[in-house]
Amino acid sequence: MSERIRSYELMFIISPLHSNEDEVASILERITGVIEGENGEVTAINHRPPWGRRKLAYPIRAYAGGEASRRSFTEGFYILMHFMLSATGVAALERTIKLTDPILRHLITIVDKKNLDAPAQDIDAGTDDKAEPDEDDADVPDDELDDYDTEDDGTYDDEYNEDDTSR
Repeated sequence: MSERIRSYELMFIISPLHSNEDEVASILERITGVIEGENGEVTAINHRPPWGRRKLAYPIRAYAGGEASRRSFTEGFYILMHFMLSATGVAALERTIKLTDPILRHLITIVDKKNLDAPAQDIDAGTDDKAEPDEDDADVPDDELDDYDTEDDGTYDDEYNEDDTSR
């Protein structure tokens, strides 16, 4: 029985200390070699803009090569890779990535072809003055819905009036 081959996406961040062309090429060769060694196929690699060297959303503390303590990295080199592989091959790939020191973070996700082939849903940009009531508002009479404050602060318009200074 043959194992099902799925389409995956791998996003990983390389330490800025190892983001020169030669080291990036060596890391890509290592990961590609593991995928092809597990009878998989790399379909695309992207590290051009908007990927490439970018500022991280938050600092990542990791060991830099040869240092005794961890260092905070605020930048990284992003790479996006698409590939086809079996589930057992993904486990071997995950192990290789974890053992590759220059990789700070990674994420492997399954690319669902059903969602890619589905047509995009149109968003109605029309401006209706009278919106359909929500299911939660179905038991509230229409005259009470009209009094509800549109600023969404949880009060009714008739409960509080900014011009009313007698309170």
